Amino acid sequence: HLSELSINSQGGPSVANMSLSPNLSPDAKQSSPLISPLLNDPSCIRTDDEEEVKRKRFPTEKAYFIAKEVATTERTYLKDLEVITSWFQSAVSKEDCLPETLRNLIFSNFEPLHKFHTGFLKEIEQRLALW
Repeated sequence: HLSELSINSQGGPSVANMSLSPNLSPDAKQSSPLISPLLNDPSCIRTDDEEEVKRKRFPTEKAYFIAKEVATTERTYLKDLEVITSWFQSAVSKEDCLPETLRNLIFSNFEPLHKFHTGFLKEIEQRLALW
């Protein structure tokens, strides 16, 4: 230890009495003023396992938010289909501005589309609930 220095006859420190042995911490690890004490604290050290878990979790979170966006888009699309099938179709029927054959041709595909997307939205919502 440097505290064990003695002064020689010329007024300087005596090298013979200097102890250059390293300071050992209680757990027998060499301590250094250059090493942060936080590095010895296991709660402050990030391991590769934690980083791997974080990387694996991020795509899952990203996929979840993408699925939520698909569900939101489906809800909007269904509302638009409902506007077309109920409001627009009934307005065209009342006004009698299109021949019935043309009206049937135009609107015949909206009901199957609406039915499919209603089921699709229910499936997405069920899967999101289980996520």
